[in-house]
Amino acid sequence: MRQTVFHESCSIFITLMMLFNVAAFQSGDPATQEPICTSRFDFDYKVLSKLVALETAQSLMRETIRKQEDVIKEIRASASQTLEQHNSEIQTLLVKMNSVESIFSLGGSGTVYIRWGRTSCPGNGTELVYDGYAGGSHYSVTGGAADVLCLPNDPLWDVYEDSTQSGAYMYGAEYQFTHRERGKFFGTDPFDKDVPCAVCRTARSSVMLLPARNMCYDGWTLEYNGYLSAEHSDHAGASRFTCMDARPEVLMGGGKDENGRLFYFVEASCGSLRCPPYVNGRELTCAVCSK
Repeated sequence: MRQTVFHESCSIFITLMMLFNVAAFQSGDPATQEPICTSRFDFDYKVLSKLVALETAQSLMRETIRKQEDVIKEIRASASQTLEQHNSEIQTLLVKMNSVESIFSLGGSGTVYIRWGRTSCPGNGTELVYDGYAGGSHYSVTGGAADVLCLPNDPLWDVYEDSTQSGAYMYGAEYQFTHRERGKFFGTDPFDKDVPCAVCRTARSSVMLLPARNMCYDGWTLEYNGYLSAEHSDHAGASRFTCMDARPEVLMGGGKDENGRLFYFVEASCGSLRCPPYVNGRELTCAVCSK
């Protein structure tokens, strides 16, 4: 009876070993060929040995799988980061390409405007024609011109006499914006500094100065925004309204109080001007818009 039980147990053991080591049996490794049972002790020993070997192999396999998963995660993270970087570079190139195409497509079309207070044009499909200095008639004279010009920094001369004659005069321009915390408005204090300007050309055919708003209406493109400016109301010289950039630059070496054409804030004055929507004493914004 015991012999029969032993032989049955040995047969079960042999069957288990064949299931555990199918690949090994197929490889022809002698160490993994069908075992031979000689005693119960031999049977138990071989079962335990196989179980230990199987557990060890499973542990190694689990560790290998974990390492492979870590490698896959690193590859995916690196690929995602690289893809995001490439996408960002592509978007930057597309913006530059659109800007260049807009400039080249200008041809004989488009229009120009002056960006007061800056030496560059906005990067929205515009090109810089030239930059220079704001100039006009002196604030104190009753004659002269009312408009402000953007004078180039490389003038050319024809016939001339280097002596002061009786006639009209061209002066430089200075920021004033007095009786205010100018740093609060502009992020810096440009008081008495000389005013630069830039002449910009855009492919869009229509340009307007939009007073009392620093954003364009729907369908229009913002070229730049800032504060509505003009000569002081007590000054003798007339002037035109201009839109001074919200982040003005200054000309180097131009910090002396030499006056000339002066720029002041323009405030709302209630009465014939409807209030609301306007507010008495509030500085008016502006925007230059194109379409």
